[in-house]
Amino acid sequence: MLPEFVERDAIDAVVAAQWSRILGSPPAALDADFFALGGTSLKAARLATALRGASNVKVPLQRIFELRTFQGISSWLRGDAPAVNGRFVTLNATGTGTPLLLVPAASGGVVGLHRFGGDPVDRPVHGLQALGLSPQDGPPSSSLIEVVADFVEVLEASEAPRRLHLAGYCVGGILAYELAQALHDRGWEISSLLLLNTSLYCPPLTVEEGMREKLEQLVAEASLAAETAGRGVEAVFQELATGEDHAEFDARVRVFGSVGAAISGYVPEPVDFPVRLFSTDDRDDPADIARTAHPVTDWPDLGLPDYQQYAVPVDHFEMINHAPTLATVEAVMAEIDSNRW
Repeated sequence: MLPEFVERDAIDAVVAAQWSRILGSPPAALDADFFALGGTSLKAARLATALRGASNVKVPLQRIFELRTFQGISSWLRGDAPAVNGRFVTLNATGTGTPLLLVPAASGGVVGLHRFGGDPVDRPVHGLQALGLSPQDGPPSSSLIEVVADFVEVLEASEAPRRLHLAGYCVGGILAYELAQALHDRGWEISSLLLLNTSLYCPPLTVEEGMREKLEQLVAEASLAAETAGRGVEAVFQELATGEDHAEFDARVRVFGSVGAAISGYVPEPVDFPVRLFSTDDRDDPADIARTAHPVTDWPDLGLPDYQQYAVPVDHFEMINHAPTLATVEAVMAEIDSNRW
């Protein structure tokens, strides 16, 4: 049985997005073979061109034929394109619609969001990565104000277009909401804000408590003894043997805890630009509901002047890979783009 495909970093996300755009579906495993899955000489040329557009690195066509697999192509690009793991990432460089900016969720990066860089999303797609995700960045931001200010600084120093759709998945929707308002205040044009199953139940959480939650999640996913999480980052790292170094693992766990702490107790203020919520039946976690002490006003009750909500027929974790949901997200953005003119 082939190993399950799990993105390792932003470079994997970039390659997976272009792979999906050209073959029509993402790789199912790290050792997925481009040509065995329908790749042709023409499609290989398109992949090489698309990867150059997304990474700003010339990818020789012959390399696609030689490397063949997702892991081979991604590993080669990782050696030649360290900038792809920077703070501002391009998942897709082409398309006809207003560009889309993906704001990270608790993971801090674009891992897991690669499908938005492929079909059916017909527009340039960019993503942000949180401060601290790379160990050399130093510690992550410790408050929502700092997170947003940092993202604004990254965007204003980048070549990001000044008219954007913003989207955030899960708690990333809260970061996207606040970032959209901050950019709007600075004169950027926010075409829309897309909330991808973002709940407003945000229980009180310290960085340390958020880190502990992440460790418990990792331990459960790996079927390790539950008490392993209580022994700290080092113990979980040793048990998981993920192949990454300890500094990278510690940085990921710390970013998760910092994002959780930053959104604790969040209550949004109304904004003027279009807001669209894509919501599953399991959007609100019962555990978060039980731990949230402050009154919660849900998105439909904020009195937003331009708000619409769409029901998503799959669960929270499936929705970002669900082709019909992605098609609906693209159709919503396309409609907003067409009404703008």
